[in-house]
Amino acid sequence: MRVKNKKTYYLKKKIISEDNEGGKYQGYSDLGIDIMANISPASGKLQAEIYGERLNYILNMLYDGPLDLKEGDGICVYAPKKSDPDYKIISIKRYSHKVIELEKIL
Repeated sequence: MRVKNKKTYYLKKKIISEDNEGGKYQGYSDLGIDIMANISPASGKLQAEIYGERLNYILNMLYDGPLDLKEGDGICVYAPKKSDPDYKIISIKRYSHKVIELEKIL
């Protein structure tokens, strides 16, 4: 990927927290890790068939960095580094780089 096409985004790792009664909840770490990636809106016939009306809330991210990203981790695309992520990773496809699909957290 060309360096000039990449922008800085912030990765927030998924964590599972437990309350006093033993209930488990998914959350995100407070630490925002800088990553360089290329993010664009989802499009195309195949993604339209897969996601239907949800297509408006899906983004494609191209990432070739060293960090280990996992499904469920959060990404601050439009949100500032110190806030909760506004998108989460829903799928990762590994090629020479990673093609990652993000879904808006509502």
